[in-house]
Amino acid sequence: MGTDDISMWGALLLAMLLALVLALLMLVDRRTLRKVMVAPKVRMPQVPTCLLLSAVGAVLVVSLAMAGVLMLSFPCSLFWPVLLVLVVLQMVSMGTSMETYWRSLLRTQAHRRYLLANGATHVESLVPSVRRALRAALLPLLWHKPKAAPLAFLMLFFGLLMGGISIAAALVVVLLTWVAAMVAAVVSTVAAIWLSDKLLFGKHEELK
Repeated sequence: MGTDDISMWGALLLAMLLALVLALLMLVDRRTLRKVMVAPKVRMPQVPTCLLLSAVGAVLVVSLAMAGVLMLSFPCSLFWPVLLVLVVLQMVSMGTSMETYWRSLLRTQAHRRYLLANGATHVESLVPSVRRALRAALLPLLWHKPKAAPLAFLMLFFGLLMGGISIAAALVVVLLTWVAAMVAAVVSTVAAIWLSDKLLFGKHEELK
């Protein structure tokens, strides 16, 4: 059995193990499952559709790009497991950041009008909200809550081990994937905000 076959079996076992863990969580305690999937944290109906669609598009494109970049250092057989982890982490990260961005826009409308009246550009008036969104995008990847990030990295690590990769190599893959996830979170947040900008604001800079 070649290295590619072992890696393929490792990816399949990773997916099976993840499905098993989620199934067990659903059987034992559905509230725990909802916490793991960060459902209470991401109230997506409160986010405009255009912002949500921009976030989904940014996640898919940026995750594909980052996974492709990582394949310059990793075996190509690791593309799908790494892409899966990046997409999961980006969905968690973007859910938090987009909700934070939208709420910030709603709360700071008066402040934005004040900045615009005093000569600030449209981009300059959005800086405080964008800064909050970027912070919210990175926190799920740096803090222990929500638990989706450590769970995804743990699944990736054990999947790599089952795929025949050494412990040291698996740790390197997980570490570089974590760095790529943080970079992707920043890029996805900025891209989603840029893509939805024209649809969120009217000609007089007011929220639609």
